[in-house]
Amino acid sequence: MHSTRRPTRGTFTAQPFALRQIAQACAWTLLAGTGAAMAQQASTAPSLKEVTVNAAPETPDSLPAVAPGGQVAKGARLGILGNVGVMDTPFNTTSYTAEGIADQQAQTIGAVLKNDPSVRMTTNEGHVVENFIIRGFAVSANSLAINGVYGLAPEQNTPTEMFERVEVLKGPGAMMMGLPPAGDVGGAINLVPKRAGKDPLTRVTTTWSDQSNVGVHADVARRFGPEQRLGVRVNGVLSGGETWLDHQTKKREIGHLALDYQGQGWSVEADAYSLTNKVRKGVTMQPIITGWTTVPRAPDGSTNFFYGEGVFSNTETQGLIVRGQAQLNAGWTAFASAGHAKHSYDGFIFGTRPVWTVANAATGNATGTAYNSWGEYETSTAELGLRGQFTTGAVAHKLTLAANVLDYEGGSRGNGTANITSNIFNPTPITMPAGAAASTFTRYNDDVLTGLSVVDTLSFAEDKLQLTLGLRAQQVNQKLARYKETAVTPLVGVVAKPWGENISLYGNYVEGLSAGTTVKAPYANEGETFKPYKTQQMEVGVKWAMGDITQTVSLFQISKPALIEANNRQLLDGEQRNRGVEWNIFGQVARGLTLLGGAAYTEAKQTKTTRGVNQGLAQFGVPKLTLNLGADWAIPGVQGLAVSGRVNHTGVQWLTGDNSVKLPGWTTVDVSARYALRVGAQPVVLRATVTNLANKAYYDSIWGAGRVNVGAPRSVRLSAAFDF
Repeated sequence: MHSTRRPTRGTFTAQPFALRQIAQACAWTLLAGTGAAMAQQASTAPSLKEVTVNAAPETPDSLPAVAPGGQVAKGARLGILGNVGVMDTPFNTTSYTAEGIADQQAQTIGAVLKNDPSVRMTTNEGHVVENFIIRGFAVSANSLAINGVYGLAPEQNTPTEMFERVEVLKGPGAMMMGLPPAGDVGGAINLVPKRAGKDPLTRVTTTWSDQSNVGVHADVARRFGPEQRLGVRVNGVLSGGETWLDHQTKKREIGHLALDYQGQGWSVEADAYSLTNKVRKGVTMQPIITGWTTVPRAPDGSTNFFYGEGVFSNTETQGLIVRGQAQLNAGWTAFASAGHAKHSYDGFIFGTRPVWTVANAATGNATGTAYNSWGEYETSTAELGLRGQFTTGAVAHKLTLAANVLDYEGGSRGNGTANITSNIFNPTPITMPAGAAASTFTRYNDDVLTGLSVVDTLSFAEDKLQLTLGLRAQQVNQKLARYKETAVTPLVGVVAKPWGENISLYGNYVEGLSAGTTVKAPYANEGETFKPYKTQQMEVGVKWAMGDITQTVSLFQISKPALIEANNRQLLDGEQRNRGVEWNIFGQVARGLTLLGGAAYTEAKQTKTTRGVNQGLAQFGVPKLTLNLGADWAIPGVQGLAVSGRVNHTGVQWLTGDNSVKLPGWTTVDVSARYALRVGAQPVVLRATVTNLANKAYYDSIWGAGRVNVGAPRSVRLSAAFDF
């Protein structure tokens, strides 16, 4: 592990390693070869369905099959347990497929998760960083996993083009996936990279987004050798131009090389990727409106408060991941993985945060600070485990033993302007502050997280009753704080199928884990670091499959410790408790008609507070009612034509902890259409998507007490996908 560098210049100084050149070469080679692919079109063109690999027979490392309708898979990865079918999972999980992602033209993970009623963003759409809440608790941008391992996914703003699946596990996932770098406990978001399927694939997708952002994505996959054991898949993306935010331009460069080799009783796979985002002339607005008794009207979502010719932000990630497994004998398999990722950012990263006071309610005048920041973080991970199946009498066991380590280090520096005065509704350009070299570098992290896990799933009565028991010992070593502590978290999960495979009753008790917080000034116990603290979840639910439709209803309670103040000291003696009910649905309700989404109702309470202030009141920033429900309809009588729509609703939520000000609820509608046709022998799919159809001006969410995110305006995206 290399130590974090301390740059002396204000420019983007991250030293890219060889992966970047490899991945960027993949992107440029793909795009340069598009003309050759067009000239060599096959006489029988492949289908436009996304290509996936499904091993037979199914194993914990097999990619679960796609459910009817194509938008969701029939299973998801549960960390060290591998892939588990929906009906055999004692959790609420959803796995979004590449096919559904392509049809919705979702370019970031945040856009994909707009399908889930239990997920909301705490940064606005179009922000440089995508942060989330799941079941009312934070899940930050650096808490995404790849194949069940944290620390290796792109941070800040993660693209979809290199992934086959985007999976959501609701509730704490420390038992299965370890401790995320930020200690988030609301849920886990896992990403599954694309692999070469059995059929050759050469696909080029061109896109246009308003105002004039254009791009091209090339996706090529082949298998080689007499038995097609070696697979190669390469994805490359180049895009750039103006966006729906006034004055702003964005540029993306993505390169992903995926290799796999399927040996006799063993397999190995590798991913190398590079991602660069360059944003110019401003970012989305996050006003601070503390002190108001009512929420002011929202500005148009396209308003760019801090814009200017020299305003910029850059984010960059390179990663390398290797995974493998080997069958030891009948029923026993060893698995291992290792990876390294490097995350860098530079410029105006953390959003536009104008302070809008009540005194300027009518004028819209506001002040704020623009920051020029620099940061660099590196992550190295390794995992080693063993899976086995055996029986003891009439009981079947699936046992998993695993050990893993995550090394996370880095720091940042930043420099801000003096207060800038502008106008919320009619802003004026600004000058970017001096570069990062004008400030002091601070190293924030040098952490080593290690864990040992044992999980056993016991099956009774021909799998009609499944009991999952697990323990994880997690050690947190924060070297900068000279702090090392260990905690043990349990898992109990039950799945019962008393009436056959189409109905599952499930329940779980699981604990999440967060690294201990270090107290900061001005408290008397400044520098004290608390032991890792545990979040408890209890959940029960039912899943049922009727024909081609699968539904889930869940009841849950999550209790999370929090810091409170007493006698000028911070103590780990507070608590937030969220209780809720969720309904999820996916699949085909009738021939050609697919449903996806659901609704959630969450009550978030402040159950233990400083000196009893706000005791028993609702937690701010957690809406009670959320709904996302979409339908996709293949038009009868017109082959290849389909239309879809989705309703997105977020109910009212408290803006402050004292429950004195409410942020109004909002509803938007997204619509899209696609048409699959052939031009000669060439399969082509044309897609059009419009989000926020009515161009509603609204506040999307909250990122802190009295701090709101402006919702995105109407946006149009067009694309054409060609298979050769």
